[in-house]
Amino acid sequence: MTQEFINRESGEIVEIASYRTKAQQEAYQEHKKREAVIKRADSPFVFSEMDAFEGGLSMLSNKELGYFLLMQTYVDYKNMVKADANAKTPMKTKDIAEALNITAQTVNTLLKKLEKLSIIYREKIEISGKNYKAVFINSDYCFRKGIGAEFSSKKTDKAVKVFINSLQDAFKEGLQPADIGFIYKTIQFIHYDTNLLAVNPAERDVEAVKTLSLEALADVMGLSVEETSRKLGNLQWNGMYVYGKTRVGKCLMIKANPYLLYRKAGEFNETLGAEFKVNTK
Repeated sequence: MTQEFINRESGEIVEIASYRTKAQQEAYQEHKKREAVIKRADSPFVFSEMDAFEGGLSMLSNKELGYFLLMQTYVDYKNMVKADANAKTPMKTKDIAEALNITAQTVNTLLKKLEKLSIIYREKIEISGKNYKAVFINSDYCFRKGIGAEFSSKKTDKAVKVFINSLQDAFKEGLQPADIGFIYKTIQFIHYDTNLLAVNPAERDVEAVKTLSLEALADVMGLSVEETSRKLGNLQWNGMYVYGKTRVGKCLMIKANPYLLYRKAGEFNETLGAEFKVNTK
């Protein structure tokens, strides 16, 4: 059923199919805000810096890089390592060991190395009158944003969203630390608009984008071309592949799954990740 309304300025009679009162519109907008908050809460993420792969990170093995990326998914809005952002106290060494599925001795060795490289630091903090020794990750490597958060004004144009639940689930499903280190190394190449791995990931002109070749990626990984190709074709979680490979003519293009790694601000259009969802059931 349509209704007629008069435009007060022009006097024109307009026929519309539906309308909302001011109160209804305000209620609708509030509902959409709540939906957005719920959606963000269901898909929390940490920003991982793309330009952090020189210096300290170059001293880490793929396995150590994997452990470090996993640690990033446990930071709160001050970059303190906690079981989750709402946890009241920091994770103890034994908690980190449990989360990474390694021994206390191994995690101590790892933390000492990361601290020596200034990738993490430790501080004594006081919460509700009790003292705790907390692990913090240097914000040059990762950070989270939120209203009133310490890094809320930090720029994200050279950072990639790592979806926390996705990466943690992938690890629980059997993705190995060295595999996650492989994933971490690709973050520096994710193109802003397409999620393709590119030599020039900041290029906004699609026609000028130069995709990263399999040979160049293998060189970065310190693996053979064959091993790199197998890795791209094998890494999976939740019934999806972590990377997609598309050949156009002689050019092979590699794309990161946006349900795990995503470059742009805001929510992504599901068509960007359609090839990872189609025929997965």
